Amino acid sequence: MARPGDGLPDPVERAGPPRVPRWLDVLTAWSWRLLIVGLAVYAAGLIAAELRVVLLPIGIALLLATVLLPLRKLMTDRGVPISLAMLATVAVFFGTVFLVGWVIVPPLVDEFSGLDTTLETAADDVQEWLIDGPLNLSEDLVVDGRARIEEAAENARVSEGALVSGATLAGEVLAGLLLALVVTFFVVKDGPMMQRALLERFSEPRQVQLRAAGGGAWRALGGYLRGAAALGLFEGTVIGITMVIVGAELALPVAALTFVAAFFPFVGAIAAGVIAVSVTLVTSGTAAAGIVAIVAIVVQQLDNDLLAPVIYGKALQLHPLVVILALTSGAAIAGIAGALIAVPLVAVAIRAGAAVRALDEGDTTDPDAARALDADEGGPPGTSDPGQPALDR
Repeated sequence: MARPGDGLPDPVERAGPPRVPRWLDVLTAWSWRLLIVGLAVYAAGLIAAELRVVLLPIGIALLLATVLLPLRKLMTDRGVPISLAMLATVAVFFGTVFLVGWVIVPPLVDEFSGLDTTLETAADDVQEWLIDGPLNLSEDLVVDGRARIEEAAENARVSEGALVSGATLAGEVLAGLLLALVVTFFVVKDGPMMQRALLERFSEPRQVQLRAAGGGAWRALGGYLRGAAALGLFEGTVIGITMVIVGAELALPVAALTFVAAFFPFVGAIAAGVIAVSVTLVTSGTAAAGIVAIVAIVVQQLDNDLLAPVIYGKALQLHPLVVILALTSGAAIAGIAGALIAVPLVAVAIRAGAAVRALDEGDTTDPDAARALDADEGGPPGTSDPGQPALDR
């Protein structure tokens, strides 16, 4: 009589060779996945660097379109023909650029000519204070440290310029500006139509997801641009007025730099504050520099803690570490222009992903997910029109 188990392999043999520890199995699985993702990101960065003459103008065009589209839509919603609305929009845009260039740029250029010399003098004063002041640092240590900083800055400038040089750089800049203007014109004129044509190539469920992602991305992009401009205008105005009050020179170029620095969150504010204090130190003395430093710190804290959450909204709340990593990565790939578009690009990606995730979870409190569902279902009274593209909202 056969006993149970006759003809079957021994349990030890049936179990096979012992598996690797579970922690090592999980670590290995994560490692090769992260390796593939890292290689993909690196390859994408290399491709983006090679296509910078196309990608950067497109990014700039989308930023400009977030400002010009509401103006064009305001006129078309009131019955103005699209051709006349576009003509008026273009006229307002170029008129604003011309006015700013005519009123602000000439005195700004005149004062910028003295900024380099002033900052060099400020660096000399700081070096002297570090050596002879209360810190009493070694002269060799301070001089060597300054030389290393200047060498690193020079290497960064040279390495950035090594990508393109001379006439090639000028040609790329000119071509990029022209391409940005052309792309901006067509996005403002035909953006909703192009978006609708793109959505029609996908299935209905996928259209809802893309509509939610597009709405979130567009809202994040416009919110970032308007928020950075508002904060930069506030910071630049306050710092400039403070410098005038304490009697410092070069207040206008420092205020302009502070405005531009607002588009490089955290890092830009620190750099602009250092420049403002340095210029005031040279042109108006230690006491005035201390006042400007206090005002700069208070303004930055006010922006970070009170104004930025209100202006940007919850959709654009990024952790400082994310912002710093984005700025560093963008600068490494495409220099200053890459750093300029890195943060809004990250904000767009995060907001689009959040909108799609909210849509999948049925979270109707998310505005972009709710709009996508309303457009797909025909929309209840009081909501956006059915199928209305994100660019036209």
